[in-house]
Amino acid sequence: MAARSNLVPTPYAIKMALLKVLLESQGKDHQHDFDTWIKQEFAWIRDLQIYLLPPEKLVVNRNGYKLRYYDQTADKADKNRSTIPMQDGFVFREWIHLQGELQICAGESDRLEELTQLFAQINYFGKKGCFFQFLPDATQQAIAPTFIPDPSNSFTVQPMDDFGKKTTFNRINPFSNDKAQIGKDRIIEPGFLPLQLRSTSARYDLYQRD
Repeated sequence: MAARSNLVPTPYAIKMALLKVLLESQGKDHQHDFDTWIKQEFAWIRDLQIYLLPPEKLVVNRNGYKLRYYDQTADKADKNRSTIPMQDGFVFREWIHLQGELQICAGESDRLEELTQLFAQINYFGKKGCFFQFLPDATQQAIAPTFIPDPSNSFTVQPMDDFGKKTTFNRINPFSNDKAQIGKDRIIEPGFLPLQLRSTSARYDLYQRD
């Protein structure tokens, strides 16, 4: 069975996106003190407490495709072939359309100005097959979170991964020899979304926020 897509980006994906734009915009200015600089910057991003409020409606479209693609194994096994070997395949794809605004609350932080600047540079979370746009006029600053998950009013469960409290930049850096450990550097817990499944079929799911 094919894996299902996340309905909203997870705290881990959001923090990785923040780190990406931080490194792209400021990393070049810290070539001589990079280790010290990234240790401090990573710490405050890691410790952010992320809450998410889904949009008013959300639709998941599903499709499967038959295709033919290059058979590398067969080609290597027979170098005298006059034609390129092909093999049949099947791929499963999901597209998620968000109708309305996805709201992200970053919790308490003393880096609000820098955080706003970083979010303004993000146009996707996770893989590049998605698009998000920062809305500067919709940003708010409050003493307490304007929304937090409430399991009593939530109807859809999605796995939510996040940084571990003691993980380091090197543990999540793919160019480092240090390796991240699930359950220690990357924590996966159930997340509760205030979404109800209103309609479903083999081709789509329609969710609505309560």
